[in-house]
Order: sequence, then structure tokens, then C-alpha cells
Amino acid sequence: MVFTWMPAISIYFDDPDGHSLEFIGILEGESKPENGILSYEEWKELETD
Repeated sequence: MVFTWMPAISIYFDDPDGHSLEFIGILEGESKPENGILSYEEWKELETD
């Protein structure tokens, strides 16, 4: 999922011990807080328009 107000992508997964982890990274591009939370595919479409 992409938090468009940063913009940053967040990926959630479980480690081998069963702990829930989050990897978050800042994306290039303009902040678009009006778009809320999007999938990465939706974010890429916005960036190419």
C-alpha cells in the first residue's frame, strides 16, 4: 500500500518466527494527500498521467 501524503510504500509480512513486520520506504514523486491510501499499481498510474 502507498500512503500518498508522504509518499511512501509499506509492505507487511511475517518473519519465520511468526512476527508481523512492516517495511516502509519513501517513494519519489509529489505528495498527494487527497488520494489517501492506494495500491502501488494505482500510485504508478497516477505518476504516469
